[in-house]
Amino acid sequence: MFIKPFKVKSNILVTGSERKRLKQRAQSQFAASETSPMAELFGNKCKVCVVKIVTYGECQVTVYTSDKRPVFFELDGKLIPTVYTLWAAPDMVPEFTTHPAVLPKLANGADLMIPGVVGRGTSMKSWGNYRKDDIVAVNLTSNRAAVGVGLLAHSSDDLYMCGGRGIAVRMMHVFGDKLWGMEPSVCQQVPLMGAIQAVPKLEDDFPPLGAPEPVVDKKKPMVNEVTEKLAEVDVNGDEVEEDDQDEESEEEAQPDPDKLIRSAFLNAIKLQGKKIPLPILTSTFYPQYVQPELPEGIEMKRSSYKKVGTFLKEMAKDGVIQIKEEKKGIEKIVSINLEHPDVVSFYPYKMKKPDDAEVSSADQSASTPLLLTKMVEMYAVNEVTEKLFGSLGVAVGKALDETQVRNYVKDYVGRNKLIDVQSKMVTPDETLRQICGGTETTLYSVPEVIDHVLRNMTSTFEMRSQKGPVTKGGKRAIIHLTTATRSGNKKVTLISNLEDYGVNVAEFAKAVKLGAAASTSMAEVPGTKGEQLLVQGNHIKFVYDLLTGTYQIPKACITGLEFAKEQKKKKKK
Repeated sequence: MFIKPFKVKSNILVTGSERKRLKQRAQSQFAASETSPMAELFGNKCKVCVVKIVTYGECQVTVYTSDKRPVFFELDGKLIPTVYTLWAAPDMVPEFTTHPAVLPKLANGADLMIPGVVGRGTSMKSWGNYRKDDIVAVNLTSNRAAVGVGLLAHSSDDLYMCGGRGIAVRMMHVFGDKLWGMEPSVCQQVPLMGAIQAVPKLEDDFPPLGAPEPVVDKKKPMVNEVTEKLAEVDVNGDEVEEDDQDEESEEEAQPDPDKLIRSAFLNAIKLQGKKIPLPILTSTFYPQYVQPELPEGIEMKRSSYKKVGTFLKEMAKDGVIQIKEEKKGIEKIVSINLEHPDVVSFYPYKMKKPDDAEVSSADQSASTPLLLTKMVEMYAVNEVTEKLFGSLGVAVGKALDETQVRNYVKDYVGRNKLIDVQSKMVTPDETLRQICGGTETTLYSVPEVIDHVLRNMTSTFEMRSQKGPVTKGGKRAIIHLTTATRSGNKKVTLISNLEDYGVNVAEFAKAVKLGAAASTSMAEVPGTKGEQLLVQGNHIKFVYDLLTGTYQIPKACITGLEFAKEQKKKKKK
């Protein structure tokens, strides 16, 4: 419903009495108490507004916002919560679960079909006791947090009688749509609320022939197994031993700074040893070549070396480098032994660290309003992969994209020297065997290890801003600025290919309209798929400055500055 942009007709701040009536209406519809999380959305300190919008399909909808964040929208006299409200109050409405691969389809405007619903049994009771057009939330098997909300297309009985075909939920609102991004400054990514465990089938549920076996959570044994294990436990001895084992495992999970610094040193020599200009000052070599290879949080003062000079002298004793003291306190590295056994046997890795701009954009919960956004599949560190990523300084719950996971796994394999130089196969250690399975003699290729790690991580999604130009046929896209003459000898400015740079055309048109005090409109270009932004008057210079300044688009990617209106020279007084 909100996949495409909508028009805002009005945005009015409600009074105290209207806020109270809205709060009572929501509490009565969803049977919420005064102490429920939903009641906090209408607190006295919150700014509640009523926003009247018209959707792309010419449907008039009323949206209620709390501190600029949409919390409810009204449709046919019924209040429907947004994903923000469902994240604050997860038990507000019934939940239907689907697979993570279905979310991109829902984000493109599809409804949730019956085959996409993860069933909790095969009997009629497994569909609950709901009526048609009841409000339900949609979440994923990997995360209990809601990613959408909709209305039931059929009652529970009809859903059971449909034979596994047809629409289950008519989606009204999905994570990542225009309602979610209504106010970019307060946008929020999907929180991690834990994976949904498979529900045991009822006694009268008989699986159909050929159906897969139900998934059983091995981490949570059944009650009978727990009772048998408790009967065998020696209270005075076993529990203490388990505590000791937990303490030992925690100590093992802590990364060793000495090993990490030495690995970073060998990695720098392995990758850039031939490019390092010799002789080079030790005070220049370490921060320029070794420090960028270290993971975050690892410092020399936390190691046993304490100082950079002590560490480099230790490497010189091992014969990896040769240090010469020219003056008192001034030391230089004069040679590097690239044939040293430690260097030859070391498997290099590429440590990719994000730029400051990328870090700041990743830390922000909202996407940049100036740029279009896209849905990216992410993988969160969970209990299964905690030990692997904990040794690399990544905490539990941290969401990584596929490229980051791949780099971290290669980093771990390289640091621990788990790959054979000749066969290029990985011999997993205890940490990787817990993830990949197999025995001590089982060998894996690096892509296989990465695939096992990805499958054991928690799948989630994020909305990210599209940055960088789209290349067409190997060539970088160009933004064209031109002028034309319309009826009445009126000049207009035409702007093409903004979408190729991920520019949100609606926000860009608004900025031009306010900055240049000129009306804007979109016009289709014959023979092309995209549209042109038309601005009344010659505003080439203003648009050029806006693109290069605010949007940081390279000047070489913009043409048409020669059509700018010549500025009149000011007369000297």
